[in-house]
Amino acid sequence: MQIHKIVKQVGIPEFVWRESVERHDVVQDEFDGICFHRVTKKVGPLEKGSVVTPDGILFDFPRIARIMHLQNGIGKAYTKPFYVEEKVDGYNTRIACIQGRILAFSRGAYVCPFSTDRIVDFLDIKKIFNDNPELIICGEFAGPDNPYNIEHLPYVKEDVRFFTFDLMMMNKPNSLPIKERYRIFDSYNMPTVRRFGLFAPSDISKLKKIIQELNETGCEGILIKPTDPDEKTLKYVTLGSCIRDIHVTAPLLPEMQPDFFTHRIIRAAMYIHEHVHTLEPEIFTQLGDALLKPLHKSVDKATKKEVIEEQFLLRFHEEKNIQRMIDHLYKCRVKCDILSQEKKGIYWHVTFAKKCYASYEILQKHLDGTSHVD
Repeated sequence: MQIHKIVKQVGIPEFVWRESVERHDVVQDEFDGICFHRVTKKVGPLEKGSVVTPDGILFDFPRIARIMHLQNGIGKAYTKPFYVEEKVDGYNTRIACIQGRILAFSRGAYVCPFSTDRIVDFLDIKKIFNDNPELIICGEFAGPDNPYNIEHLPYVKEDVRFFTFDLMMMNKPNSLPIKERYRIFDSYNMPTVRRFGLFAPSDISKLKKIIQELNETGCEGILIKPTDPDEKTLKYVTLGSCIRDIHVTAPLLPEMQPDFFTHRIIRAAMYIHEHVHTLEPEIFTQLGDALLKPLHKSVDKATKKEVIEEQFLLRFHEEKNIQRMIDHLYKCRVKCDILSQEKKGIYWHVTFAKKCYASYEILQKHLDGTSHVD
């Protein structure tokens, strides 16, 4: 079906679509011969991150509101029972069948060559999409050997795993009802995030025990998913998650938006106030180490004229996807080099170095004595 006819089904006239393409609010893209359009700025009902393909539309995965106080946040948001799942620290991916090919789309609507290459390890994709050709599987890739996140789950020690947490349908903006999602997950043995079960708004003490256990074991937090369609999904994270976020991002503090750190420090303070109640000296030490130690290392590297870099290992089935991944990262304005490439068993093992020039250049100017107004 022509793209104009597809977008017309969601109320976007052809002239509006053409103007959006001319303004680059919509960008045409391609992966291995399959053409699609990435929505980079809202067009009609299509939010940034939506994908328009010859087979239909993948609506964006919605942003999830956050609560900072568990008890009061739940009390304000819910009157009916809700399900609780683990919030996994990884990167969001939508899996869909487009023109007979299984593709993994990032939140930004790019096809990720790495995720597309590896999804066959985790899902019975042939059976799933033969039975449900318009299904969109939403999940998280997580683990130490991934191209986007330095932080990873404590129980994934190497490589990556895929955790399904939601299901959508082509051309429809909303998720399937949660009971239907769970039925499909189980019928195809999809790997999912941990599901803690059904809770009432009054079950705060049970939820606090779950949060405490997640914090103590180095996990990120929870997602709260309502049974009532009029109530919304919420997320809540642990103290440890806030400190780890600061730690892995502090080396690049010179180029980061200040809000990134401000938000996490506020979350940490709120968590301590509700769950810990007192500021223990070890918390000061953890936060200081997380923020200052990595930045000090970056200053030391800049002093030695060493570019700040992040190294990561990826495993690929197909050798051609290695270059596709390099091209994808450059398209996303990430500069990286291949340090090593070797076939081991069924995978190509490739070590990448992601170059962080912006932080290096900012620190170099400070070290050289350049003045600035702040």
